Amino acid sequence: MKKIIFTIIGIIFVLAAGLWFWASHSGKTPQNSDVQTPVTSDIIFFYGQECPHCHDVEKFLSDNNINSKVKFDSLEVWHNQANANLMLRKAQECGISQDQVGVPFVYSKGKCYIGTPDVENFFQQAAGMGDGK
Repeated sequence: MKKIIFTIIGIIFVLAAGLWFWASHSGKTPQNSDVQTPVTSDIIFFYGQECPHCHDVEKFLSDNNINSKVKFDSLEVWHNQANANLMLRKAQECGISQDQVGVPFVYSKGKCYIGTPDVENFFQQAAGMGDGK
């Protein structure tokens, strides 16, 4: 009788663990994707998901409704190697060495902007909100 009870408890445990695993992973995209996000604009905003400076820029973009004024693509680079490789290629086009590249980063028509102030100034100017300074 004890053997049957332990078997039933074991089966319940395995089913519960499987259900938890399925529920915690369903609907999530892989964290280390090798698929580049499609680019549809001449302006690319590169960011890192956990980057606090990127969150500041995203708040600036939202607060100033930049999305409705400027067409640009946003590509996450900390969890997407293909997007990170694209950012490095764009930085190289601007003559920026790999050890100088970080996020937030914007590439636009052959020019690169790195860091919160430069990225926000770029978007201000692109949105027609002044000289961007």
